[in-house]
Amino acid sequence: MCGVEVEHRPLAPRMSSSGLTSEAQLRYMLQWFGEFSELQREDFLSILAAARGDNPDQLAATLANLSCQDKPMSLFQCRIKLFNEWYPTWVEEDQDRFVKAVSEADPEFGTKLQDIITNGPQVNGDVFEIVEIVPNVNEHSDENHDSVEENEGQNVPQDNIPVEIAAAS
Repeated sequence: MCGVEVEHRPLAPRMSSSGLTSEAQLRYMLQWFGEFSELQREDFLSILAAARGDNPDQLAATLANLSCQDKPMSLFQCRIKLFNEWYPTWVEEDQDRFVKAVSEADPEFGTKLQDIITNGPQVNGDVFEIVEIVPNVNEHSDENHDSVEENEGQNVPQDNIPVEIAAAS
């Protein structure tokens, strides 16, 4: 032998353009998830579901709702931006580990995520509710006036009281 020692080094972990390994990115995302408020988790739910379901249209629509034109990015938006850069670069095993970890950290979040991935997102208008139309007792036509007087002093069930809802601008 020549007396030359050869040092064997393990392969370097995969580095991203940000200079962080996917393992470091995963740790950051898990830490940030732990810091998300309930509302931020709801926003992140649709983002992760879109990324997990490989649904770029849904992801783009969700991200468009998070952007603020005239304001600087919030810390949450910055973290989501990084997530959207990092997640697609992770190997499937890392993506699975992330989903498993957030689901264990917040089981309700995990259940909702699994439901969205399996059944797709619930869009406004997907759930129909039967609404009973009740005549307006405030209109004082002759026929309504008599029935209003008959009902005075009687308890009217709360679910039969007509309510007007004005749209906020």
